[in-house]
Amino acid sequence: MTYIVTHYPTVVYPGEVEAECPEADPEVVVLISRMASQGPSPTAYKAKALGKKMGGLWQINLKVEKRQIRILYAPYGTEKIVLFRIHKKSSPQEQERAYALAMKRKREYEEANKEDPKKKLESRPNDRSRSPR
Repeated sequence: MTYIVTHYPTVVYPGEVEAECPEADPEVVVLISRMASQGPSPTAYKAKALGKKMGGLWQINLKVEKRQIRILYAPYGTEKIVLFRIHKKSSPQEQERAYALAMKRKREYEEANKEDPKKKLESRPNDRSRSPR
């Protein structure tokens, strides 16, 4: 089964990757591809469901050039995965802000998609068709 991997809002990918951790872009491209083909817990990655306390978010950590990159996302049914935040791990305060922002974006996404199906907020498929470097 294939999944549609999207991001919300549009600045998440590639914007957050380019701004915070451009060296991780090839690995993020591979991760997105694997999520599309294997679902929210792709093999070779340790996906972690964060539970109700964190708004139903999931996370995957990547290690790139001795830096940890965290992807916060949520699966929706058996068809869709939405990325809400991609950032490099840093101070505990920064981590809390990243979680809070991801949960806020998830609520906005769900609210927009619940209200009026004809006027959904934009969540774009990851259409970057370049291959990893």
